[in-house]
Amino acid sequence: MKPIGAYATVQWLKPDGTPEDGTEYSDVYFSFGDYDYDTDEDHDSYGVRDDRIFFYCDGEHALKSYMTAGAEDFQVLSYELEYSDRDIEQANLINELEHNK
Repeated sequence: MKPIGAYATVQWLKPDGTPEDGTEYSDVYFSFGDYDYDTDEDHDSYGVRDDRIFFYCDGEHALKSYMTAGAEDFQVLSYELEYSDRDIEQANLINELEHNK
């Protein structure tokens, strides 16, 4: 299964890379999908509404790079990958079929 994004806990940073006020913001969504203004300006390529997306990035590797202070004006403190419902259903079906052999 390929993740479509991640829910993360982030902290805003000052320009010098230190935490802005120490407040952590949890459950912000990072999309691993594409944004195409010409095709559908309201959703990413996985169908996630744009107004629910905190930041677009190119997969888990890029997300991990945001765990380093200074990569952006925020720092990712932790995250949990998100998968499409269809992928989860397919994986569950495969597991069930293998279990019933």
